[in-house]
Amino acid sequence: MTALWMMFIGAFILGGTILYGVMKTGRLRRSERAQLDRNTEMAQRRDDPEKRAAR
Repeated sequence: MTALWMMFIGAFILGGTILYGVMKTGRLRRSERAQLDRNTEMAQRRDDPEKRAAR
């Protein structure tokens, strides 16, 4: 009986953790979004030399 309750408690904790992660995903602060955009642009310039010439 105790093992059954432990399984339910474990499933509840795991479910809560997954729900928290899903809700938190994709939400960036303005500063984090700006940093991500800068990093993306730098990586694209580094990986594609023609982008550098186009600007």
